[in-house]
Amino acid sequence: MVFPHIYLVLVLTITKTSICVSEGWFLHVTDFHWDNTYTSRDLSCNGVVNTHGVYGDYWCDSPFSLIDVTIKAMKNATIDKAVDFMLWTGDSILHTGDEHLSIDNNIEMLTNLTNNLQQTFPTMDVYATYGNHDYYPNGQYPPHNNEIYNRTLEHWRSWINDSTQEELFLKGAYYTLKTKYGIRILALNTNLYYTSDKITAHMDDPADQFVWMENILEHSRHLSEKVLITGHVPPGVAAEGGKPWFYQHFNTRMVHILQQYSDIIIGLHFGHEHADTFRLFYDHSGQPTMAMYIAPSVTPWRYKNSKATGPKHNPSFRMVKYDRVSGRHLDLVQYYMDLPESNRQGKPIWKIAYTATHDMGISDISPKSMDNFATRTRNPHSQEFQNQLSWRNAKAEVMPCDAFCHSLIFCNFKKLHDHDFKLCLRETQQYTATLPFGRRK
Repeated sequence: MVFPHIYLVLVLTITKTSICVSEGWFLHVTDFHWDNTYTSRDLSCNGVVNTHGVYGDYWCDSPFSLIDVTIKAMKNATIDKAVDFMLWTGDSILHTGDEHLSIDNNIEMLTNLTNNLQQTFPTMDVYATYGNHDYYPNGQYPPHNNEIYNRTLEHWRSWINDSTQEELFLKGAYYTLKTKYGIRILALNTNLYYTSDKITAHMDDPADQFVWMENILEHSRHLSEKVLITGHVPPGVAAEGGKPWFYQHFNTRMVHILQQYSDIIIGLHFGHEHADTFRLFYDHSGQPTMAMYIAPSVTPWRYKNSKATGPKHNPSFRMVKYDRVSGRHLDLVQYYMDLPESNRQGKPIWKIAYTATHDMGISDISPKSMDNFATRTRNPHSQEFQNQLSWRNAKAEVMPCDAFCHSLIFCNFKKLHDHDFKLCLRETQQYTATLPFGRRK
């Protein structure tokens, strides 16, 4: 005889176990920018470095000591979590002129970082993509096979582990794989669309990546697959400077393709901006359909040119919680290293900058929830916007942010095309001016 209360306990236990099993995590790390000349020639450093901290300096790219403790911190963060895979979205090479680099130099640095990740995470699936600085000459990705693709594949072959995808990688440094739980990964080479690439500027579809994307997404829809898209340079308009990263015709086509398949795309994950931000896609009725999550960098490097000096950045990586079946993004935990304190103590001090569901006041990190948060940042005096300013540079520095600065950050969340972005800037500043104390100093 089966007693009713025993049956109830059994059902609850099975249900709880099913819920637990269906939830997993993945790591996202980006923009290591390893400066192997730190303390000698300081090739990446934009300012005078009087005291070289053991883990680096805000003016410089990452010394190996910083990369080493970051990868170890990533490993420690996975100890109590079911982590299924890692996204590594490129830019491993330091910021310096091509005269200081070479194909051999870049490959050596990519190889060393690959080996470090493979040794630390020997059983983890890693979906790696190039950054614009990984190529030599810097950013000039050609729309065809080349030596850097060939030599990188030698070290990424165990991760890709599919001869048909190797052919695509050798052609244009893009590929697709499925996770062990059936989520399809589209790993893109969006550097082909970046405005620094003079080779591809007047092309329609470098390396045939757009056509390939559409074919894969159409096939995935037919099979009812869920798709996660990852790459380095993101589409849309950056808050820093308010300029698109892509040539306009590439941005238009990329956004159009993505919007066509928003029903199967569960999320987009990119790097490049060295800042913690996100962008949203909307349908014709104004409903949010997709979220693109842009992770802050490992490198603490701050830019400096004749027009502006960028903010300080603390080294960072993140973990994303997701539903393994539906792909729905459930939460995000952002880690950062307090660089000055770590240098003072001579040991890495890692902290959690925020946990999205707790600190953003949202139930998950779905497009609808992220839109809810973004809408609340429209008021520059809101706690949400002040939090975003703190998180943006991984708790390193909250830069002064006037009405124009606020509009750049807010419109970065909401608009993906240059014309729409500029219109949003005007409307947001007009709105801000109507608020009490609206003209912020």
